[in-house]
Amino acid sequence: MPLSGPCASCVENPPPFHAARSLFVYAGDVRSAIVASKYSGRPFPARAIAERLREALCGEWRDLIPDGAPPTVVPVPAHPWKYFRRGFNLPALIGAPLARLLRWPFDPLALARSRGAVPQAGLRLADRLRNPAGAFRLPAGRTAPARVLLLDDVYTSGATARDAARALKTGGADHIVVVTAARAVL
Repeated sequence: MPLSGPCASCVENPPPFHAARSLFVYAGDVRSAIVASKYSGRPFPARAIAERLREALCGEWRDLIPDGAPPTVVPVPAHPWKYFRRGFNLPALIGAPLARLLRWPFDPLALARSRGAVPQAGLRLADRLRNPAGAFRLPAGRTAPARVLLLDDVYTSGATARDAARALKTGGADHIVVVTAARAVL
């Protein structure tokens, strides 16, 4: 059952995005599939997740897209070294079929990692909140799309989403929603 209204932390310190939604709780088989994909090179059901996200965005999450104007799907980028080691960026693997299914623009290069951050996995909450600060930027000469669906695999503390959204806002984005495959319950 979805929560109604923003959390206490978001009321105290409003995020630079309009809303965040996740398909699943980051636990059990969902967690195992994401971890196996990211760290063991196992296949991930990106197309199936994209189809479920499309259903949600066209149904119960329709309120995320004001006036029905399609946003640009922007996956949270992996650090180049992580991309090189893994050979893929999980949010982009989900984002490409999602954008095709919805017939929305897809821009995997709208956002770049400006620096590497210590991996969020295993960090305490306080460290997670500080870790990605300043990690994202728009590539030189780029302007952010006005409407953005920022896509990531897991939403934990919201620090990555906040920093990525801040970079997009600085680059001209007006309306940003964050969508993830899973959400960690802290």
